[in-house]
Amino acid sequence: STVPSTTPHPCLAPKTATPRGFLAPLLFVLFLLAVPRGSAASPAAFSPRILPHLRGGGNAGTMPNPDPVVVPASGQHSATVILLHGLGDQGGSWAPVGQQMLLPHCKFIFPSASTRPVSINMGAPCPAWADIKGLSPDSEEDEPGAMEAVKYVHSLIASEVAAGIPPSRIVVGGFSQGAAISCLAALTHKEPLGGCFLLSGWLMLRARIPALMSPTFLPAKVPVMHCHGSNDMIVPFLFGQVSAQAMEKMGANIDFKVYPGMGH
Repeated sequence: STVPSTTPHPCLAPKTATPRGFLAPLLFVLFLLAVPRGSAASPAAFSPRILPHLRGGGNAGTMPNPDPVVVPASGQHSATVILLHGLGDQGGSWAPVGQQMLLPHCKFIFPSASTRPVSINMGAPCPAWADIKGLSPDSEEDEPGAMEAVKYVHSLIASEVAAGIPPSRIVVGGFSQGAAISCLAALTHKEPLGGCFLLSGWLMLRARIPALMSPTFLPAKVPVMHCHGSNDMIVPFLFGQVSAQAMEKMGANIDFKVYPGMGH
């Protein structure tokens, strides 16, 4: 097992901008959701805001999830992207992505993780979707925390479905730990989603996936794009490779893209 570091983990620094170079997943979302279908919510101003009815939960020892930041569709809303941040970050720092995509029919939801003690951060509390004890393929994982986060993501999806957006028009994705949780959310959702993308992430609970995975995920060939920098020293490139290989072995429709020389 991996021994927790005695210094704060470098990925805990707040992000001021989205990682550059990840063009493929943006095109992936554009391809999946570019054509408006049907009608749902009425047009709204294209600016980030808080939707207070989207509430999070929280495990014992954690604070409740802050309300998500939402970039509403500027046109007729017919698709939704839910993007989860990485360890120590918050949803609002990713909100510019919603404006950069220029998809007028698409709403972007940027949830924020609750604050909890994190082992890899010497037990100090910070925003995290679950505890992280290590970042290697054999590290112990926080299954209860991860599944609580997945439950929260599923509740956000349910809110979109209730508003008239079918699951096939909802894409989930994220960066680092947020990528790991979004992938788990897509794998376990009872109805197949429109797609999932991972930026510098990994497949959580690999040994448990056969038991946890929804029976609809593989038959629906849900598209999964996994992007990883070859010089990633935070979530090691090997971890990304192992994760992608595990998904390929289970029969997932995954495209693993390598970014030579890119870090975390």
